[in-house]
Amino acid sequence: MNGEADGDVRVLHEAWAYFREAAERARLAVEETERFRGRADHRASAYHGLLEAHSMAYDMAVAPRMDHPVINTRAWFHNSHTLGGTSGDLYHVCAVVDGRHSYRLSGRVGGMKILVMQIFNTILGGAGQRQVTHADLAAMAGADGRFEVILSATPRDGHWLALDEQSRCNFVFIRRFHDDWYVDRGELDIELLDGPVDNGDTDAAAMAGRIRRAADLMTFLVKVWNIDIYDLYLRKNDGRKNRLAVVPGSEIAADAAGSPNTIYSWGVFDIQEDEALLIECDAPRAGFWSYQIQNVWTKPINYLDHQSEINQRLAAIDADGKFRAVICLKDPGIANWLDPDGHREGTIVGRAYHAATRPEQPVVRLIKAAALEAYLPPGTKRVTPAARRRAMQLRRKGLLRMFGDL
Repeated sequence: MNGEADGDVRVLHEAWAYFREAAERARLAVEETERFRGRADHRASAYHGLLEAHSMAYDMAVAPRMDHPVINTRAWFHNSHTLGGTSGDLYHVCAVVDGRHSYRLSGRVGGMKILVMQIFNTILGGAGQRQVTHADLAAMAGADGRFEVILSATPRDGHWLALDEQSRCNFVFIRRFHDDWYVDRGELDIELLDGPVDNGDTDAAAMAGRIRRAADLMTFLVKVWNIDIYDLYLRKNDGRKNRLAVVPGSEIAADAAGSPNTIYSWGVFDIQEDEALLIECDAPRAGFWSYQIQNVWTKPINYLDHQSEINQRLAAIDADGKFRAVICLKDPGIANWLDPDGHREGTIVGRAYHAATRPEQPVVRLIKAAALEAYLPPGTKRVTPAARRRAMQLRRKGLLRMFGDL
């Protein structure tokens, strides 16, 4: 090889070494947590999360084409890319754009309840990560539900959102929420307005940059989402499990990519075989709300085949206006059962998007499963085993339809 070729190989080797070293640090960080060291039931899922972070890093940092940008619908995807706590009610998508150029983002709201967007100046985990802007795309839509917004560093007339001109890798993150898997999921598209942009397919330095960004994103996914979110939930509850703290998403929007448009309820559940955790609160007044359970690495409990989340449309509200949900290992025969699929410990996430008022702090009680009836009001909605099976079949078919697998 000549000198130029030697230089290309060296640059690629250095980037590859950077990724491998980051991957090993991530593995060691996971294994150093108490929940890995002290709980054998969390170890297999820890490695599942590590490999999932690798896959998401490729999908979001290496795969995107800069010359022909597209809305990446596989960034967070049911049963595949779910770290950080996506859910069956969320259809997250993203894109990577160059801050030196201009783009048209257009679409149609459809049956979505929430359609909000954040733009970061770099891939998540990149040096100097910050939120550039956030916006409610649905609020920009006309009477027909369609919207159009220009993304650029220079202000434009009409709907416009800022990019960081100093960054060739602005990260566009769009959250779409629905409460019915059978609704119209709308449309989204992005178009480069002032190309061309070199995708860098034959440029060793450009590819090395992508590999390094993938390493940074993988590190973020493991450190911030796999590890730190669980610790954050405990801190917000004074180190205690089986409680829920109410926290505005704006507190974690810039560093952990939380949504500034929501108010969260966070906690860690930890139950024994014969115990149940009863959650009670007023039904939130919000554009969209739900409760969901996840494992200790922020990977959702399999919501394709288990009712591990309940949204505003599916929730049974008691006569006193309260929402009551139960986490326990065996089906108690009530509508609002959050099924942990055998997990005795995990995290709880409540979401209230566009809340009219700050949701109250839920009352959480750890009780014996056999005593559950004494804590439920008369008229609590019941579910037979046959009805539960039918509901799960409807859930699975609807989710596969929503995410394009049917």
